[in-house]
Amino acid sequence: ENWVLEHAKLKARVEVLEKNKRNFMGEDLDSLSLKELQSLEHQLHAAIKSIRSRKNQAMFESISALQKKDKALQDHNNALLKK
Repeated sequence: ENWVLEHAKLKARVEVLEKNKRNFMGEDLDSLSLKELQSLEHQLHAAIKSIRSRKNQAMFESISALQKKDKALQDHNNALLKK
C-alpha cells in the first residue's frame, strides 16, 4: 500500500516536470496565468544569463589555449630559423 502511494506521488511529480519542460520549450503556454508566465520568463532570463556566462568562460579558455599554442609554434619556428 505504501508503494502504491509512493508510485502515485512519483507519477504526479513526473507529470509536473514534463509540463515544466514543455513550458520551458515554449509549448502549452495557453494554460499559464500571467503570474506563471512572468515567473517562466524570469527563469528563462536567469538561465540565459548563466548560459552566456559559461559560454564566455569557455570562449576565453579556448582563446587562451590558442594563444599559448601560437606562442609555442612561434618559439619553435624561431628556433628552427636559428639553425
